Amino acid sequence: MSEALDTAEAFSVATADAAGPLDLLVVGCGAGGLATAVSFAENAPSSRVLILERSSRYSRGGNTTWTGLFFRLTADGKPADAAGDIGGRSHESSEGPSDADHVSALSENAEPTVRWLAERHGVDFEIRPTHFVTVCGPRLMPVGGGAGLVDQLAKSLERLGGTIAYGVRATSLSTDVTGAVNGVHVQEGGRLWHIAARRVVLACGGFQGNPELLECHVGHTGRQLQPIANGGSNNRGEGIEMAVAVGAARSGRYDRFHGEPVDPRSHQAEALVMAYPYGILVNADGHRFLDEGADIPDNTFEEVAYRIWREARQSAYLICDAKLSQIEGHERCLLTDKDPITAPSIDELARELDIPPDELSWTVARFNDACRPAPYDPTRLDGKHTVGLVPQKSNWAVELDTGPYVAWPVHCAITFTFGGLRTDARSRVLTERGEPINGLYAIGETAGFSHSQCPGATSVLRALTFGRMAGADIA
Repeated sequence: MSEALDTAEAFSVATADAAGPLDLLVVGCGAGGLATAVSFAENAPSSRVLILERSSRYSRGGNTTWTGLFFRLTADGKPADAAGDIGGRSHESSEGPSDADHVSALSENAEPTVRWLAERHGVDFEIRPTHFVTVCGPRLMPVGGGAGLVDQLAKSLERLGGTIAYGVRATSLSTDVTGAVNGVHVQEGGRLWHIAARRVVLACGGFQGNPELLECHVGHTGRQLQPIANGGSNNRGEGIEMAVAVGAARSGRYDRFHGEPVDPRSHQAEALVMAYPYGILVNADGHRFLDEGADIPDNTFEEVAYRIWREARQSAYLICDAKLSQIEGHERCLLTDKDPITAPSIDELARELDIPPDELSWTVARFNDACRPAPYDPTRLDGKHTVGLVPQKSNWAVELDTGPYVAWPVHCAITFTFGGLRTDARSRVLTERGEPINGLYAIGETAGFSHSQCPGATSVLRALTFGRMAGADIA
Protein backbone atom coordinates (compact mmCIF):
# COMPACT_ATOMS: atom_id res chain seq x y z
CA MET A 1 0.00 0.00 0.00
CA SER A 2 2.46 2.65 -1.15
CA GLU A 3 0.31 4.79 -3.42
CA ALA A 4 -2.09 7.46 -2.17
CA LEU A 5 -5.72 6.40 -2.46
CA ASP A 6 -8.45 8.70 -3.72
CA THR A 7 -11.46 6.64 -2.60
CA ALA A 8 -12.39 4.18 0.11
CA GLU A 9 -12.39 1.28 -2.35
CA ALA A 10 -9.07 0.06 -0.94
CA PHE A 11 -10.52 -0.13 2.58
CA SER A 12 -12.38 -3.30 1.79
CA VAL A 13 -9.12 -4.71 0.49
CA ALA A 14 -7.29 -3.60 3.61
CA THR A 15 -9.83 -5.00 6.07
CA ALA A 16 -10.20 -8.25 4.13
CA ASP A 17 -6.44 -8.64 3.77
CA ALA A 18 -5.06 -11.73 5.43
CA ALA A 19 -2.52 -9.48 7.18
CA GLY A 20 -5.31 -8.34 9.49
CA PRO A 21 -5.89 -4.87 10.96
CA LEU A 22 -3.79 -1.88 10.07
CA ASP A 23 -0.88 -1.28 12.39
CA LEU A 24 -1.67 2.44 12.61
CA LEU A 25 -4.64 4.50 11.46
CA VAL A 26 -4.35 8.29 11.64
CA VAL A 27 -7.30 10.64 11.22
CA GLY A 28 -6.07 13.94 9.76
CA CYS A 29 -3.29 14.86 7.32
CA GLY A 30 -1.94 18.02 8.97
CA ALA A 31 1.41 18.46 10.69
CA GLY A 32 0.53 16.30 13.69
CA GLY A 33 -0.99 13.42 11.77
CA LEU A 34 1.79 13.29 9.21
CA ALA A 35 4.53 13.50 11.84
CA THR A 36 2.95 10.64 13.79
CA ALA A 37 2.53 8.42 10.74
CA VAL A 38 6.03 9.09 9.41
CA SER A 39 7.65 8.55 12.78
CA PHE A 40 5.78 5.30 13.28
CA ALA A 41 6.56 4.03 9.78
CA GLU A 42 10.28 4.64 10.07
CA ASN A 43 10.41 2.97 13.49
CA ALA A 44 8.28 0.01 12.41
CA PRO A 45 9.46 -1.04 8.95
CA SER A 46 6.97 -2.99 6.81
CA SER A 47 4.09 -1.82 8.99
CA ARG A 48 0.73 -0.93 7.46
CA VAL A 49 -0.03 2.76 8.00
CA LEU A 50 -3.00 4.74 6.68
CA ILE A 51 -3.94 8.42 7.04
CA LEU A 52 -7.53 9.49 6.43
CA GLU A 53 -8.02 12.98 5.01
CA ARG A 54 -11.54 14.33 4.53
CA SER A 55 -10.49 16.88 1.90
CA SER A 56 -8.91 16.39 -1.51
CA ARG A 57 -5.23 15.95 -2.16
CA TYR A 58 -5.05 19.56 -3.32
CA SER A 59 -6.62 20.86 -0.11
CA ARG A 60 -4.97 18.44 2.30
CA GLY A 61 -3.21 19.49 5.47
CA GLY A 62 -5.82 21.50 7.38
CA ASN A 63 -4.51 24.72 8.88
CA THR A 64 -0.91 23.61 8.38
CA THR A 65 -1.03 23.99 4.60
CA TRP A 66 -2.31 27.56 4.73
CA THR A 67 0.08 29.09 7.23
CA GLY A 68 3.50 30.66 6.76
CA LEU A 69 4.47 28.60 9.82
CA PHE A 70 6.79 30.39 12.20
CA PHE A 71 8.40 28.39 15.01
CA ARG A 72 9.37 29.94 18.36
CA LEU A 73 12.96 28.75 17.88
CA THR A 74 16.39 30.19 17.16
CA ALA A 75 18.32 29.65 13.93
CA ASP A 76 19.88 26.45 15.29
CA GLY A 77 16.50 25.03 16.31
CA LYS A 78 16.82 25.71 20.03
CA PRO A 79 13.91 27.18 22.03
CA ALA A 80 14.23 30.95 22.17
CA ASP A 81 15.05 32.47 25.54
CA ALA A 82 13.64 35.45 27.41
CA ALA A 83 10.31 36.57 25.89
CA GLY A 84 10.45 33.83 23.31
CA ASP A 85 10.82 30.93 25.73
CA ILE A 86 8.39 28.11 24.89
CA GLY A 87 7.89 26.86 28.42
CA GLY A 88 7.69 30.25 30.07
CA ARG A 89 5.32 31.69 27.50
CA SER A 90 3.11 28.60 27.58
CA HIS A 91 2.71 28.83 31.35
CA GLU A 92 2.38 32.61 31.39
CA SER A 93 -0.12 32.93 28.55
CA SER A 94 -2.24 30.04 29.78
CA GLU A 95 -2.28 31.51 33.30
CA GLY A 96 -0.97 28.32 34.85
CA PRO A 97 -3.29 25.42 33.93
CA SER A 98 -1.19 24.03 31.05
CA ASP A 99 0.10 20.61 32.09
CA ALA A 100 3.72 20.88 33.25
CA ASP A 101 4.68 17.53 31.73
CA HIS A 102 3.39 18.60 28.32
CA VAL A 103 5.19 21.94 28.46
CA SER A 104 8.45 20.30 29.53
CA ALA A 105 8.17 17.66 26.82
CA LEU A 106 7.63 20.36 24.19
CA SER A 107 10.56 22.46 25.38
CA GLU A 108 12.91 19.48 25.52
CA ASN A 109 11.89 17.86 22.24
CA ALA A 110 11.32 20.82 19.91
CA GLU A 111 14.96 20.99 18.84
CA PRO A 112 15.26 17.20 18.16
CA THR A 113 12.05 17.44 16.14
CA VAL A 114 13.46 20.19 13.91
CA ARG A 115 16.65 18.17 13.42
CA TRP A 116 14.53 15.13 12.57
CA LEU A 117 12.60 17.08 9.95
CA ALA A 118 15.76 18.53 8.43
CA GLU A 119 18.07 15.52 8.53
CA ARG A 120 15.64 12.68 7.94
CA HIS A 121 12.90 14.23 5.81
CA GLY A 122 14.45 16.98 3.72
CA VAL A 123 12.71 19.97 5.31
CA ASP A 124 14.82 23.11 4.85
CA PHE A 125 14.55 25.94 7.37
CA GLU A 126 15.27 29.65 7.29
CA ILE A 127 15.03 32.67 9.58
CA ARG A 128 12.42 35.16 8.38
CA PRO A 129 11.20 38.49 9.77
CA THR A 130 8.00 38.23 11.78
CA HIS A 131 4.77 40.12 11.21
CA PHE A 132 5.85 42.59 13.90
CA VAL A 133 8.06 45.69 13.88
CA THR A 134 8.87 45.15 17.54
CA VAL A 135 11.75 42.88 18.48
CA CYS A 136 10.09 39.73 19.76
CA GLY A 137 12.68 36.99 19.42
CA PRO A 138 13.82 34.95 16.43
CA ARG A 139 11.48 33.01 14.20
CA LEU A 140 12.47 29.87 12.36
CA MET A 141 10.26 28.60 9.56
CA PRO A 142 10.27 25.83 6.96
CA VAL A 143 11.07 26.95 3.44
CA GLY A 144 7.76 26.92 1.61
CA GLY A 145 5.79 27.38 4.83
CA GLY A 146 3.15 24.92 5.90
CA ALA A 147 2.42 23.69 2.39
CA GLY A 148 6.05 22.77 1.87
CA LEU A 149 6.15 20.92 5.19
CA VAL A 150 3.04 18.90 4.35
CA ASP A 151 4.42 17.97 0.94
CA GLN A 152 7.75 16.82 2.36
CA LEU A 153 6.20 14.68 5.08
CA ALA A 154 3.68 13.17 2.65
CA LYS A 155 6.54 12.16 0.34
CA SER A 156 8.36 10.58 3.28
CA LEU A 157 5.27 8.64 4.30
CA GLU A 158 4.75 7.23 0.82
CA ARG A 159 8.47 6.40 0.56
CA LEU A 160 8.15 4.47 3.83
CA GLY A 161 5.16 2.51 2.49
CA GLY A 162 2.33 4.47 4.11
CA THR A 163 -0.89 5.53 2.45
CA ILE A 164 -3.08 8.64 2.45
CA ALA A 165 -6.77 8.25 1.56
CA TYR A 166 -8.57 11.42 0.45
CA GLY A 167 -12.24 12.37 0.56
CA VAL A 168 -12.91 10.12 3.56
CA ARG A 169 -14.62 11.22 6.77
CA ALA A 170 -14.23 9.37 10.07
CA THR A 171 -17.58 9.12 11.86
CA SER A 172 -16.99 7.03 15.00
CA LEU A 173 -14.56 4.76 16.81
CA SER A 174 -15.04 1.06 17.38
CA THR A 175 -14.01 -0.76 20.55
CA ASP A 176 -13.60 -4.33 21.67
CA VAL A 177 -15.14 -5.98 24.76
CA THR A 178 -12.42 -4.49 26.99
CA GLY A 179 -13.08 -0.94 25.79
CA ALA A 180 -9.90 -0.74 23.73
CA VAL A 181 -10.19 1.15 20.44
CA ASN A 182 -9.79 -1.23 17.52
CA GLY A 183 -10.83 0.75 14.46
CA VAL A 184 -12.75 3.58 12.85
CA HIS A 185 -16.08 3.79 11.05
CA VAL A 186 -15.77 6.02 7.98
CA GLN A 187 -17.91 7.50 5.25
CA GLU A 188 -16.83 8.00 1.65
CA GLY A 189 -19.54 9.47 -0.52
CA GLY A 190 -22.68 7.60 0.38
CA ARG A 191 -20.88 4.47 1.58
CA LEU A 192 -20.02 3.42 5.12
CA TRP A 193 -16.98 1.33 5.97
CA HIS A 194 -15.17 -0.01 8.98
CA ILE A 195 -11.37 -0.03 9.11
CA ALA A 196 -9.78 -2.24 11.74
CA ALA A 197 -6.57 -0.93 13.32
CA ARG A 198 -4.38 -1.80 16.27
CA ARG A 199 -3.78 1.87 17.10
CA VAL A 200 -5.78 4.97 16.18
CA VAL A 201 -4.45 8.53 16.30
CA LEU A 202 -6.85 11.48 16.17
CA ALA A 203 -5.08 14.46 14.58
CA CYS A 204 -8.01 16.20 12.92
CA GLY A 205 -7.93 19.56 14.67
CA GLY A 206 -10.42 21.33 16.87
CA PHE A 207 -13.91 22.59 15.99
CA GLN A 208 -13.34 26.02 14.42
CA GLY A 209 -15.00 24.81 11.22
CA ASN A 210 -18.23 23.76 12.98
CA PRO A 211 -20.66 26.68 13.55
CA GLU A 212 -22.92 24.56 15.76
CA LEU A 213 -20.12 23.56 18.14
CA LEU A 214 -18.80 27.14 18.18
CA GLU A 215 -22.22 28.37 19.20
CA CYS A 216 -22.49 25.63 21.83
CA HIS A 217 -19.09 26.16 23.43
CA VAL A 218 -17.98 29.71 22.60
CA GLY A 219 -21.34 31.48 22.75
CA HIS A 220 -24.31 32.49 20.66
CA THR A 221 -22.18 34.76 18.44
CA GLY A 222 -19.67 31.99 17.79
CA ARG A 223 -21.23 31.48 14.38
CA GLN A 224 -19.80 34.85 13.36
CA LEU A 225 -16.26 33.49 13.60
CA GLN A 226 -14.72 32.48 10.30
CA PRO A 227 -11.60 30.27 10.06
CA ILE A 228 -8.49 32.22 9.18
CA ALA A 229 -7.75 29.82 6.32
CA ASN A 230 -9.65 27.37 4.14
CA GLY A 231 -8.07 24.38 5.86
CA GLY A 232 -9.73 25.29 9.16
CA SER A 233 -13.17 24.67 7.66
CA ASN A 234 -12.43 20.94 7.77
CA ASN A 235 -11.74 20.99 11.52
CA ARG A 236 -15.25 20.21 12.74
CA GLY A 237 -14.66 18.62 16.12
CA GLU A 238 -15.61 15.12 15.03
CA GLY A 239 -12.44 13.57 16.40
CA ILE A 240 -13.11 15.07 19.81
CA GLU A 241 -16.72 13.91 19.90
CA MET A 242 -15.84 10.41 18.69
CA ALA A 243 -13.38 9.99 21.54
CA VAL A 244 -15.75 11.39 24.17
CA ALA A 245 -18.33 8.86 23.00
CA VAL A 246 -15.99 6.01 24.02
CA GLY A 247 -15.12 7.48 27.42
CA ALA A 248 -12.45 10.11 26.79
CA ALA A 249 -12.19 13.11 29.09
CA ARG A 250 -12.20 16.68 27.80
CA SER A 251 -9.39 19.16 28.45
CA GLY A 252 -8.54 22.74 27.57
CA ARG A 253 -10.91 25.68 27.68
CA TYR A 254 -13.80 25.16 25.30
CA ASP A 255 -15.05 28.75 25.39
CA ARG A 256 -11.74 30.26 24.26
CA PHE A 257 -9.80 30.11 21.02
CA HIS A 258 -6.73 31.39 19.24
CA GLY A 259 -7.73 34.23 16.95
CA GLU A 260 -5.98 36.85 14.84
CA PRO A 261 -7.00 40.31 13.59
CA VAL A 262 -7.67 40.23 9.84
CA ASP A 263 -9.07 42.37 7.05
CA PRO A 264 -12.59 41.01 6.33
CA ARG A 265 -12.48 42.42 2.78
CA SER A 266 -9.77 39.95 1.80
CA HIS A 267 -10.36 36.39 0.66
CA GLN A 268 -6.76 35.29 1.10
CA ALA A 269 -5.55 33.22 4.04
CA GLU A 270 -4.02 35.11 6.97
CA ALA A 271 -4.91 38.62 5.77
CA LEU A 272 -3.43 39.94 9.00
CA VAL A 273 -3.70 43.50 10.29
CA MET A 274 -1.00 43.72 12.97
CA ALA A 275 -0.25 47.47 12.84
CA TYR A 276 -2.72 48.33 15.62
CA PRO A 277 0.00 49.45 18.12
CA TYR A 278 0.71 52.44 15.87
CA GLY A 279 -2.81 53.83 15.76
CA ILE A 280 -6.11 53.36 17.55
CA LEU A 281 -8.76 50.66 17.28
CA VAL A 282 -12.36 51.89 17.36
CA ASN A 283 -15.71 50.13 17.18
CA ALA A 284 -18.58 50.92 14.83
CA ASP A 285 -19.58 53.83 17.09
CA GLY A 286 -16.13 55.39 16.75
CA HIS A 287 -15.01 54.61 20.31
CA ARG A 288 -11.82 52.97 21.53
CA PHE A 289 -12.35 49.77 23.55
CA LEU A 290 -8.88 48.46 24.48
CA ASP A 291 -5.24 49.37 25.11
CA GLU A 292 -3.57 49.01 21.72
CA GLY A 293 -0.10 49.28 23.29
CA ALA A 294 -0.44 47.00 26.32
CA ASP A 295 2.55 44.88 25.25
CA ILE A 296 4.46 43.95 22.12
CA PRO A 297 1.95 42.68 19.51
CA ASP A 298 3.43 39.18 19.58
CA ASN A 299 1.95 38.94 23.09
CA THR A 300 -1.32 40.80 22.48
CA PHE A 301 -2.69 39.97 19.04
CA GLU A 302 -4.75 37.01 20.26
CA GLU A 303 -6.40 39.05 23.03
CA VAL A 304 -6.95 41.98 20.65
CA ALA A 305 -8.65 39.69 18.14
CA TYR A 306 -10.80 38.11 20.85
CA ARG A 307 -11.98 41.50 22.10
CA ILE A 308 -12.76 42.68 18.58
CA TRP A 309 -15.18 39.75 18.38
CA ARG A 310 -16.50 39.97 21.93
CA GLU A 311 -16.64 43.72 22.60
CA ALA A 312 -16.68 45.38 19.18
CA ARG A 313 -19.13 42.82 17.77
CA GLN A 314 -16.81 41.95 14.85
CA SER A 315 -16.83 45.53 13.64
CA ALA A 316 -13.59 47.36 14.44
CA TYR A 317 -11.40 49.77 12.50
CA LEU A 318 -7.70 50.55 12.76
CA ILE A 319 -7.15 54.30 12.39
CA CYS A 320 -3.65 55.61 11.62
CA ASP A 321 -2.21 58.78 10.19
CA ALA A 322 0.55 59.44 7.65
CA LYS A 323 3.28 58.78 10.26
CA LEU A 324 2.65 55.02 9.93
CA SER A 325 4.44 55.03 6.58
CA GLN A 326 7.57 56.38 8.29
CA ILE A 327 7.98 53.25 10.44
CA GLU A 328 10.55 50.98 8.86
CA GLY A 329 9.09 47.54 8.19
CA HIS A 330 5.47 48.55 8.82
CA GLU A 331 4.48 46.66 5.66
CA ARG A 332 5.19 43.39 7.47
CA CYS A 333 2.34 44.21 9.84
CA LEU A 334 -0.18 44.35 6.98
CA LEU A 335 -0.62 41.06 5.16
CA THR A 336 -3.95 42.03 3.63
CA ASP A 337 -4.08 42.41 -0.14
CA LYS A 338 -6.58 45.27 0.15
CA ASP A 339 -5.55 48.93 0.16
CA PRO A 340 -6.38 51.07 3.19
CA ILE A 341 -9.29 53.44 3.15
CA THR A 342 -7.83 56.95 2.96
CA ALA A 343 -9.09 60.49 3.55
CA PRO A 344 -7.56 63.94 4.11
CA SER A 345 -9.37 64.46 7.43
CA ILE A 346 -10.79 62.41 10.29
CA ASP A 347 -14.33 63.62 9.49
CA GLU A 348 -14.07 62.44 5.90
CA LEU A 349 -12.49 59.16 6.98
CA ALA A 350 -15.42 58.57 9.34
CA ARG A 351 -17.88 59.06 6.50
CA GLU A 352 -15.95 56.59 4.34
CA LEU A 353 -16.17 54.04 7.18
CA ASP A 354 -19.83 54.82 7.97
CA ILE A 355 -18.88 55.87 11.51
CA PRO A 356 -20.56 58.92 13.07
CA PRO A 357 -18.09 61.73 12.23
CA ASP A 358 -18.68 63.61 15.48
CA GLU A 359 -17.95 60.51 17.56
CA LEU A 360 -14.73 59.57 15.75
CA SER A 361 -13.51 63.18 15.81
CA TRP A 362 -14.21 63.35 19.55
CA THR A 363 -12.35 60.06 20.11
CA VAL A 364 -9.30 61.21 18.15
CA ALA A 365 -9.28 64.63 19.85
CA ARG A 366 -9.41 63.05 23.33
CA PHE A 367 -6.66 60.60 22.37
CA ASN A 368 -4.43 63.37 21.01
CA ASP A 369 -4.93 65.47 24.16
CA ALA A 370 -3.94 62.50 26.34
CA CYS A 371 -0.64 61.87 24.54
CA ARG A 372 2.43 63.34 26.27
CA PRO A 373 5.86 64.27 24.91
CA ALA A 374 8.27 61.38 25.35
CA PRO A 375 10.79 59.42 23.27
CA TYR A 376 9.03 57.27 20.68
CA ASP A 377 10.42 53.92 19.50
CA PRO A 378 8.12 51.63 17.48
CA THR A 379 10.58 48.72 17.79
CA ARG A 380 10.27 48.22 21.56
CA LEU A 381 8.09 48.98 24.55
CA ASP A 382 8.81 52.70 24.79
CA GLY A 383 6.55 53.68 27.70
CA LYS A 384 5.11 56.58 25.70
CA HIS A 385 1.63 56.41 27.24
CA THR A 386 -1.52 58.45 27.54
CA VAL A 387 -2.59 60.30 30.69
CA GLY A 388 -6.18 60.53 31.93
CA LEU A 389 -7.62 58.39 29.13
CA VAL A 390 -9.78 55.27 29.52
CA PRO A 391 -8.80 52.90 28.16
CA GLN A 392 -5.23 54.13 28.30
CA LYS A 393 -2.60 53.41 25.71
CA SER A 394 0.52 52.12 27.49
CA ASN A 395 3.07 52.42 24.70
CA TRP A 396 3.44 54.13 21.32
CA ALA A 397 0.90 56.86 22.14
CA VAL A 398 1.55 59.28 19.27
CA GLU A 399 -0.97 61.91 18.20
CA LEU A 400 -3.03 61.25 15.07
CA ASP A 401 -2.64 64.67 13.51
CA THR A 402 -1.02 64.24 10.10
CA GLY A 403 -3.03 63.54 6.98
CA PRO A 404 -3.76 61.67 4.91
CA TYR A 405 -5.48 59.37 7.40
CA VAL A 406 -5.76 55.66 6.72
CA ALA A 407 -7.99 52.90 8.06
CA TRP A 408 -8.52 49.16 7.78
CA PRO A 409 -11.64 47.26 8.87
CA VAL A 410 -10.59 44.52 11.30
CA HIS A 411 -12.42 41.33 12.27
CA CYS A 412 -11.40 38.42 14.46
CA ALA A 413 -10.65 35.24 12.50
CA ILE A 414 -10.49 31.98 14.43
CA THR A 415 -7.27 30.01 14.00
CA PHE A 416 -8.02 27.08 16.28
CA THR A 417 -10.03 26.20 19.36
CA PHE A 418 -8.56 25.39 22.78
CA GLY A 419 -10.96 22.65 23.89
CA GLY A 420 -9.98 19.09 23.08
CA LEU A 421 -9.21 15.72 24.63
CA ARG A 422 -7.31 15.01 27.79
CA THR A 423 -3.98 13.31 27.04
CA ASP A 424 -0.80 12.42 28.88
CA ALA A 425 2.70 13.44 27.77
CA ARG A 426 2.79 10.30 25.56
CA SER A 427 -0.34 11.58 23.73
CA ARG A 428 -2.48 8.71 25.02
CA VAL A 429 -6.12 9.75 25.40
CA LEU A 430 -7.27 9.56 29.03
CA THR A 431 -10.57 8.89 30.75
CA GLU A 432 -12.03 11.08 33.50
CA ARG A 433 -10.19 8.85 35.98
CA GLY A 434 -6.89 9.58 34.24
CA GLU A 435 -6.56 6.10 32.76
CA PRO A 436 -5.35 5.65 29.15
CA ILE A 437 -7.87 4.35 26.63
CA ASN A 438 -6.01 1.45 25.05
CA GLY A 439 -5.25 2.01 21.39
CA LEU A 440 -6.24 5.70 21.23
CA TYR A 441 -4.00 8.77 20.88
CA ALA A 442 -4.61 12.47 20.12
CA ILE A 443 -2.23 15.01 18.58
CA GLY A 444 -2.33 18.76 17.90
CA GLU A 445 -5.50 20.75 18.55
CA THR A 446 -7.52 17.55 19.00
CA ALA A 447 -5.65 17.29 22.30
CA GLY A 448 -6.80 20.09 24.59
CA PHE A 449 -3.84 22.11 25.85
CA SER A 450 -4.49 25.85 26.25
CA HIS A 451 -6.80 27.51 28.74
CA SER A 452 -6.46 31.25 28.29
CA GLN A 453 -4.05 32.17 25.49
CA CYS A 454 -1.69 30.26 23.23
CA PRO A 455 1.76 31.77 22.62
CA GLY A 456 2.30 32.45 18.94
CA ALA A 457 4.53 30.22 16.81
CA THR A 458 4.00 27.12 18.99
CA SER A 459 0.85 25.30 17.80
CA VAL A 460 2.25 23.52 14.72
CA LEU A 461 5.55 22.98 16.50
CA ARG A 462 3.64 21.25 19.29
CA ALA A 463 1.78 19.04 16.82
CA LEU A 464 5.00 18.03 15.08
CA THR A 465 6.86 17.39 18.33
CA PHE A 466 4.21 15.26 20.00
CA GLY A 467 3.48 13.52 16.69
CA ARG A 468 7.11 12.49 16.27
CA MET A 469 7.27 11.31 19.89
CA ALA A 470 3.96 9.44 19.74
CA GLY A 471 4.81 7.68 16.48
CA ALA A 472 8.08 6.37 17.89
CA ASP A 473 6.44 5.42 21.19
CA ILE A 474 3.62 3.50 19.50
CA ALA A 475 6.08 1.70 17.24
